[in-house]
Amino acid sequence: MYEFEPVSPTYGISEAVVAHRLRGGARLRADLPGGYRLTLRTRELGGPVQAALAAPSPTGPARICTARISAHIPTPAVSRILDTVTRYAPALPDARDAQPPRETVARLLTTGAPFRQPGEPGLFVQFGPAQAWLDGRRLSVTLGAPGNGLSLILGGPWDAPSTARLTAVVLRELTAAEELAGHVASLLTPGPWQVLSDQWHPDAALVLPSSPRWDPEDPLGRRVSRALRELQHGLRADRPDWDFQELISAEGSAVAFRITPRDRVVPRLVRRVVGDGAFGSGELGNTRTTFLPTDLPAFPCMEPDLMPRAVTSPKGLYVAPEPERDMYGVKLELGGWRYVLDAQAVFYGPGWYPFHQHVTRREKDPTAPLNDRLVPTGQTVPAAVRISPDVENRSWRNEYVQLTPVDHRVEARLQLYAGDEQGCPLVRTITLQIDLGARRVTLPDQIPAGPLRHQAAVKGERILALLAAALQERGHGASEPRAVLGPWHRGDPPGTDA
Repeated sequence: MYEFEPVSPTYGISEAVVAHRLRGGARLRADLPGGYRLTLRTRELGGPVQAALAAPSPTGPARICTARISAHIPTPAVSRILDTVTRYAPALPDARDAQPPRETVARLLTTGAPFRQPGEPGLFVQFGPAQAWLDGRRLSVTLGAPGNGLSLILGGPWDAPSTARLTAVVLRELTAAEELAGHVASLLTPGPWQVLSDQWHPDAALVLPSSPRWDPEDPLGRRVSRALRELQHGLRADRPDWDFQELISAEGSAVAFRITPRDRVVPRLVRRVVGDGAFGSGELGNTRTTFLPTDLPAFPCMEPDLMPRAVTSPKGLYVAPEPERDMYGVKLELGGWRYVLDAQAVFYGPGWYPFHQHVTRREKDPTAPLNDRLVPTGQTVPAAVRISPDVENRSWRNEYVQLTPVDHRVEARLQLYAGDEQGCPLVRTITLQIDLGARRVTLPDQIPAGPLRHQAAVKGERILALLAAALQERGHGASEPRAVLGPWHRGDPPGTDA
């Protein structure tokens, strides 16, 4: 009978990691197919796994990676990450190639947003809740809190393409970035579509044509745009708990749409024009349209070129370069309404900012040993929330506001109604700063005077009023928000105040 003998170390790595977990963390050494060798050990029960991976070389096994992996990382993800190292890491160390320029790595990244941290060495990459740090031969990734993630120390040589590929794989594995895209694909009927996981955030997926070729009979892409919107309407009916954002080209046609869960705070994408000329950023006539997150960190080699630049004030407040067309944009008169908190899994916690969420850890489910579950650790952290007008319970599109805690300050992201163009609403994205210590609202200096600035000022004061009401309710002993919820979430009759 034929016996399967793998030539790749993939299967051996998976078996070794599982055997190590089953043995309770005892030291394990495994010789893998292809001449690779893996050593695993855990020094304390429930502690991080320490791994050493060696590859074949003319002088014997050469260590290509040592890893320290949190016990909360699922076993399949650990196996796939170590297998990725065997595919991307050369075996022979060469100190001259072990530190590729971070600007080159940043340009080659296909996952996450690279940035620099003031006063810190190396390159940082943000991908939703995960943050990677590349410094020399070390790649570290943390998930929300220190101690939850992994650290790889690479033996080298590591060129820029290998480093970028490994960083992308590790970020996607640790955040389960492919789950939403797989779920979306399972709901779509077969057709000329493809579903991709988002480049910037693990809780987002993109639906776009499988072969985006230019059609001479439809140069503006209207046929594809109509087909995408029909597809989007079908998904909306099946999954009302998802948010959809159309990505509109410069010609006004939808070229794709982005899906995010409503219970997750995911920055929206905005259209940018960037330069891609061969002779540097100032080369005229070589530009392309792309879509970037509104909170994309600044990095010198990633700066968009030849565009109406997004302006950042000295206080770090964002102003979109120009209004964006939004076919489903909402025009809401300022009137006398107020903001209310959308129903979310938050409660009142200590500190300047009232809304908190639990910090959880992953552990085995005793009722289903093959599955994991999230268990609260007893600690809490400030939570980003979404608020909306209390006029009625509906999808508010551009009237939603996202609040992100900083310290005693809160950053509010708004999309202001900026008029219409040929019957299509225009919106302009900005961020405000709410200082809870001084009870003050700070507007970006670049918002033009007139109706737009007045709208930003009024909405900023109403956001401050909501936060003040939440702090007052917390001060009266409430453990969960109620007075700041809409009447449809409090269970009161519509029009009834708390």
